[in-house]
Amino acid sequence: MTASTSVVAHGYTMRDLDAFARSVVSNGRTWWPAGDRDDLYAAAWHGIVESLYSTDGKPSRIDLLEAGRTALAEDVRSTMRHHGARRDTTNNGQRYAMYWDWAGRATPSHEAGLVEREALEQILTALTARQREAFTALAATGDYAEAALLLGIADQTFRSLLGRARDSFRGLWHEGELPSGHWGCDRRAGSVRGTVGKGESAVSNLRRRQRTAARKAAA
Repeated sequence: MTASTSVVAHGYTMRDLDAFARSVVSNGRTWWPAGDRDDLYAAAWHGIVESLYSTDGKPSRIDLLEAGRTALAEDVRSTMRHHGARRDTTNNGQRYAMYWDWAGRATPSHEAGLVEREALEQILTALTARQREAFTALAATGDYAEAALLLGIADQTFRSLLGRARDSFRGLWHEGELPSGHWGCDRRAGSVRGTVGKGESAVSNLRRRQRTAARKAAA
């Protein structure tokens, strides 16, 4: 018995699954003509196999084809979202075109970096003074607890303030669009360093450096 005729589950062989995945990709070529065929095949294949193994009874051919189509559709939507396509009904392809206009260049333009720096300045100006202080304190100390001490507030109060500041920042950064959710992990949130240097806290060090700089400036 060859690999292609080996039974995978519920009587379906590798050859059957290959035919199903190819059929799904072939039927979807009109709505995703630019996709890489190997990637599309892999997405459909995994959807079919997952459905096959998660079903107690024997799924029909139609069930497996639909599972492959659903998996492929979600993979396409995820790829388009990653590359800038909007998820709502107002999508006009603008963000998608902007992404590929930059990514497709042999030598990327400096335009994106300039626009982002300009946007950063505008957004920081639009935040409240307290929100800017939260960002500045965290940047200066690199530690949540010490940033709270620098502002003279409780640790949890600082975290709440920082959370609101980040929400405001994302809302302005994605102005006119659905803001992205939180992603990644800020390792500073779990920092318990407490002290740096010669037994002094980072806040004390920072304030000492500020006093030293002020005295030198006045001299």
